[in-house]
Amino acid sequence: MSDQLRAAAEANRILEIVGGSQLYGTATPTSDKDFVGIFMPPREYVFGLKSVQEIDLGIAAKGEDGKNTEDAVDRKLYEYRKFLTLALGSNPNIVEILFVDPETAVYIDISGQDLLANRSWFVSKLCMQKFIGYAHSQKHKMIIRRDHFNELRLAYKHLEKYDHKNVMAEVYNDSQAMMYTPDDGGAQQQLFWKKDTGHHVHIGDLCLEPSVYVKKAREILKERLDKATNRSELVLKYGFDTKFASHLIRLLHEGLDLLRTGQLVFPLPQAELIMEIKQGKWEIGKVIELADQLEAQMEEVAAKSILPATPNYYAAEQFCMSQMQLWFR
Repeated sequence: MSDQLRAAAEANRILEIVGGSQLYGTATPTSDKDFVGIFMPPREYVFGLKSVQEIDLGIAAKGEDGKNTEDAVDRKLYEYRKFLTLALGSNPNIVEILFVDPETAVYIDISGQDLLANRSWFVSKLCMQKFIGYAHSQKHKMIIRRDHFNELRLAYKHLEKYDHKNVMAEVYNDSQAMMYTPDDGGAQQQLFWKKDTGHHVHIGDLCLEPSVYVKKAREILKERLDKATNRSELVLKYGFDTKFASHLIRLLHEGLDLLRTGQLVFPLPQAELIMEIKQGKWEIGKVIELADQLEAQMEEVAAKSILPATPNYYAAEQFCMSQMQLWFR
């Protein structure tokens, strides 16, 4: 992506806010700042052959532990039409932006003000499934058991000594004697194992075909580990990723608030609860129990919700066309 396009996105902003924990009211003194905004595309990206959906203006700065340092900045700007499309689809990360107080924005112009003034067009009962779907993704990421995490990490390292064209059946046959001791001090266990007469090779909570190449197996392991490696101390300390757990509960509360009132309020009214979960003050069983309760409430409230079944596509499209015509006149 060219510097010229980045500069154009910066110059053509209509709205930019501080998002993430700063927006939710769950930030700590060491929390990163996340910036997100919207920009009007340059003329050639509207009337020509070029296209752009978003611009990453972030500054990467990671420490040896893989975490962002205080010098890192997450900053993303969405192309105007892309933003509207995602908003109509009830994307949780996008819907949040529509409910930010204009007075707290990092930058806002008349087009940004007009967009926030018409936020109701974009909110509908579609938010229930979208927020639940995003919440389920966080739930899946948070549940990586401590012993499984260690198994996956050991297996990833162990596979380094094999040729990438070896298959997992060969690894299993070669590694049957490779044992490890679980964190709880229990009996030694095999790193690679099979269920009874099954032919799949198991590693932690992963299940691989015996014909899978080592190269592919390592890619799968890396993807699984990457979901938790940067916050491995949380997994090792609490047995699950508490940050993902906090996002799980946040998303469900946001979805429930939208269904009940048709709007979101920031900082979130549930900020203290979310912080407790993030800080590991809740056991994983209690988090899952609360998540199940919130999801059930969402389904119950959706039947009585004041929100329309679908967003106002017509009004949003007419609004988009009028705004684009004003911008390029």
